[in-house]
Formats: sequence, C-alpha cells, structure tokens
Amino acid sequence: MENASAIRWPGGHRAAVILSFDVDGEYGEVNHRGADDWYWRSNAQYDQQAGIWRILRVLADFGVPATFCWVGKVAEERPHIVKAAFDAGHEISTHGWDHRYYQGMSEAEQRDDLVRTRDLLEQITGERPSGHKTPGWRFSSETIGILQELGFLWNMDYASNDVPFLMAPDSAKPPIVQLPPSRLWDDYSYFVDPIAPPRHAFEMWRDDLDVLRAEGKLMCLTFHPWVTGRPAPSRALTMFLDYAISLGDVWIARADHIASWWRDQASTARP
Repeated sequence: MENASAIRWPGGHRAAVILSFDVDGEYGEVNHRGADDWYWRSNAQYDQQAGIWRILRVLADFGVPATFCWVGKVAEERPHIVKAAFDAGHEISTHGWDHRYYQGMSEAEQRDDLVRTRDLLEQITGERPSGHKTPGWRFSSETIGILQELGFLWNMDYASNDVPFLMAPDSAKPPIVQLPPSRLWDDYSYFVDPIAPPRHAFEMWRDDLDVLRAEGKLMCLTFHPWVTGRPAPSRALTMFLDYAISLGDVWIARADHIASWWRDQASTARP
C-alpha cells in the first residue's frame, strides 16, 4: 500500500486540485455523433457563445487558476476567447486540432496534430503550451513518446493512479508528468450521458476530495464549458469551489504548476 505520508504538497497543503476545461467547440460532438447531428453540434457551440464566459466569471469570483485544453480549430476560429482565458491568468494547453481520437492516427499524424495545435496557441498567446490532454482520452501507445520528443511537460490521459507519476519512454529526455484524470470527475458523466441535479455531482466530488485530502493526493477534474457553463451545472462547480476553499489546505493550481513542482520533487529525490 502506498505510504500517503510520503506525499507532500507545498505550503502545507494536504491535497491538490486541478480544474481543467476542455474547449471542444462543436468538434467533440461532431466526432462523437456525426457531422449531420446539428442538434448536438448546436449544443456544443454553447461553449463559445455563453459557457466559457460564465466559467471565466466563476473562476474570477473565486480567484482560482485553471487549465484550458483547447481544440485547435476552435482557437483558430475564436482566438479572442483563448486570449481572454490567457489574460485572466489561466494555462492554455493542447487538446487536438479537431478532436479526432489519437488511437486511430499514425505517429506522424499525431505529431503533426500536436505541433499544429501547439504552434497556433503559441501564436495567439505568445507562450508555448506545455501540456496536453488527448481528445476523448483515446490515446495510443505512441502518444507519450511523441509528447516527450516534442518537449511537453505534462499529460492528463492515464487514469491509473491518484497521484502524478513520471513517464519516460526515452530515458535520455526529461520525463512527462502524468496527471491522472477520472471519468467520475468529468462533467459529461453527470450532465450529458445522464441528467443529474448539480448537487449529485458536487457530492461525488466532495466525497472524493475528502478521501484524497486524507491521503495527500491529487484530483484532476474535467469540465466542458458547453456543459458546466450552463446555468444549473455551473452550480456544481461553485459548490465544489466553496467547499474546497473552505477547507483551507487544498492547493488549487494550474496543471503546469503542479507538474513542474512534482517533477522538481522527483528530481531532488533521485540518488
């Protein structure tokens, strides 16, 4: 059994939380349901019209930073939204060019997709993204090696732990910090596949945070502005933030800040 007492977060924090927002535009639902399903395409377009602005207001009200995982085509179409999130102090990371799944791509196709998305986001913000979340979490066995080759810092794909861990297919290059997600921490699981009251999502996240806090671990939540950005679902986020902040010892931080800290700690611990 893992020794939880060996896990330490900075500043006396007992647990860490990452709020990640996947800005898919219509492309996630196009890939999932087909290009002819205009009802779902219109639902997903809500993120750019209203959802992301509500999310940015909530984050500003609570004074917390977040990580926004951007589909490249959405950023290309609405660069001012990317800039608004960046200027508010949030991290900008990659989430594929058009939300196609990587499991069906060759290594060359994945590399091109990552570089194209990364370079566009850097052009918009002036800062090169250091993190990546694969669309639909459908990565391939080659994805980590490509991220490492391209110099990325972190990835949020492997749901196999509840603390960060290092992955280094090439031992000669700096490792990738894996920040584990969970389907239980994804708003899609509460407000799209089923339809649940916001308090149900909040209660699950609260109870998971209580366990992780007792064990000194990490919680990586995944939100979509077209889902959590809607009126009632946004209450699940505000209830969770009210609770997490009230505890007084939960580190709510951007993915790049947590990944950098973790990799530095791992480097210091090496003999």
